[in-house]
Amino acid sequence: MGFVLDGLDAEAYDRKYSDGELLRRIATYFRPHFKTMVLVSLVTAIGALFPPLAAKLISQGIDDAANGDDVTIVLGWAGLITLLGVVGWFVNYVRQRYTAVAVGEVVMKVREDSMDAVLARDMSFYDEYASGKVVSRVLSDTQDFSSVVTLSIELLSQVLLVMAVTTSLFFVNVTLAWITLAISPLVIIAALAFRRAARAATQQAQRAGSLVNSAVSETVSGIGVAKSFR
Repeated sequence: MGFVLDGLDAEAYDRKYSDGELLRRIATYFRPHFKTMVLVSLVTAIGALFPPLAAKLISQGIDDAANGDDVTIVLGWAGLITLLGVVGWFVNYVRQRYTAVAVGEVVMKVREDSMDAVLARDMSFYDEYASGKVVSRVLSDTQDFSSVVTLSIELLSQVLLVMAVTTSLFFVNVTLAWITLAISPLVIIAALAFRRAARAATQQAQRAGSLVNSAVSETVSGIGVAKSFR
């Protein structure tokens, strides 16, 4: 669907950064929230252990029930699994809460810096570039940045979960574990290919959004100017 947005050129003031430089710039914004992000990372790592552990407990409980063990043992497994679920919910709550706080403050700081840069521009800048596009950069693009950070933390959680499941799989069946890992290169290649396509499509979508915002902003502001001369 990327061809639908063909012809949307980048603005002259657009800049291109390497992945390493982008990460360094993002890190400067998160540095004041270092302790919070460490807490989020630890909670994410702990939370990734709960799904495979719960699966192991469920398996053990089913085996005990199938072997005709005392019902109290089975109920004990059920209670332990329930407790594990409650603790997992609390861990996820802590992760979501502190992630929202840190990301929200970082996005606010990015928007403040963006507004400072906008206000520092000469008036001739807005003769060349529509104000609606600038507003889109300050609001929409920073919101997209927030979504990317949140999704990155979710990705970290999923990666840790895969590592925990893979480790437990080696204890269950080594051959099956190696067969599972054999398809990992294909998954990584597909993910990198999708990343490149997604980046291009996202940039085009942002430019399309800025065009829409520009048209709406200029039209609405023009209505006010026209009414003043009635």
